[in-house]
Amino acid sequence: MKSSVLSPASFFDKVVIWLLVLSQILKTYGTVSYWNFASIPTYILGLVFLFLVISKKRTFRLGTSMPKECFIFFAYWAIVHILTNQGSVIPYNTIEAALMFVLFWGVVTYEQFPRLVKYYTWTAWVCIAFFAVQEITFRTSGIRISGIFSFLPIALNEVSDASSFIVNKMTSDRGAAFFSEPAYLSQYLMPLLAISLFNKKDKKYILKSVIIVITIFLTASGTGIIAIGAVLAVYMLHLMTSKSIVSKLFVMFLFIGTFIFVPYFLNTEIGEKMLSRQSELSFEYDSGSRSGFMRLYRGLYVYDDYSVSEKIFGNDNNAANKEHISHSVFAFTFADDNDTFFNGVQYTLLRTGLIGLLIMIMLHVRIFKQNNSCGRAILMGFVTLMFMEAVFFGNNMILYLIFAERFKNNAQLLEV
Repeated sequence: MKSSVLSPASFFDKVVIWLLVLSQILKTYGTVSYWNFASIPTYILGLVFLFLVISKKRTFRLGTSMPKECFIFFAYWAIVHILTNQGSVIPYNTIEAALMFVLFWGVVTYEQFPRLVKYYTWTAWVCIAFFAVQEITFRTSGIRISGIFSFLPIALNEVSDASSFIVNKMTSDRGAAFFSEPAYLSQYLMPLLAISLFNKKDKKYILKSVIIVITIFLTASGTGIIAIGAVLAVYMLHLMTSKSIVSKLFVMFLFIGTFIFVPYFLNTEIGEKMLSRQSELSFEYDSGSRSGFMRLYRGLYVYDDYSVSEKIFGNDNNAANKEHISHSVFAFTFADDNDTFFNGVQYTLLRTGLIGLLIMIMLHVRIFKQNNSCGRAILMGFVTLMFMEAVFFGNNMILYLIFAERFKNNAQLLEV
């Protein structure tokens, strides 16, 4: 993207924007998963930003700086937690999520949004270039260059031995660039695809979009591929509703190309691996990974064990939720007490009930209305991920939502 002239920004603002761009990589490192190199600076900078707002050196207005539905959701979530935990203090993860939203929404104003796009675009293309190097070295030597920085402590719950983790990454048949998992790379690139597709100012936007799609397919991440499918669907709808005959012909050829490409892709090594994972979605699947089942189904069975009041208002008590897990039909799919993986929609239902889910829907409707096609494409990609991944108020969620919302008044960046 050929960047327009950026608005002046303080050193503080630049650091915060870089933190937002790099947070999904930084959270791999730290002392423990809860105190990683993304959460620690978020806490510190978030508190600094709140101090600046209180001292009236910065402004922060609900509805302008941040959608008011975000504040309503956090307030409701806090109330649910207090009521379901007999008045206990609000947990650190809720406080971190609130600080994260206030900090990033407050700093990435409509004026500073082009800077976020520029920093993110640079970083994403560096990741794509490094991923290409990883693929070349793996296919020529059988060893993949690790994108994990060995001199930093690993802060992942599932990693007990950092050396073994790095070795596994070097011999894995799926690259992830600088991320801990291939799926994280594919999800990170989803907004870049939307930005590239709708960036008619860039004469190479089609070539760049193809490179992004190929990269995501090479990660063999099912969630990433489905998410870019949502982005492409919005793009094709945008072309079909345009007055240009050329655009409509392009959509026709794109459909034809898809019908030719998909069967070919499914016959490749990567395609066969993805097809072999379809059994993960089965209720009767009893061997290997159940990641597909866990993403789509099991949270609903835990929710089904809730009482009527819990289904409506939610339950943010960890002990109570673990009790419901033990009573669910598919309790055996949970490895241990620490295994509480739910996708974004299921987590919203379990923690905040139907009321919380309604507030989240209102937030997404607010962003979708009167937005341009690029913002809507990013939003639909994120909604797709909400049904498959644990993106509930994480670093990736705030990145997607800010991209989707801020494009509403920044259409001049892409001419959409």
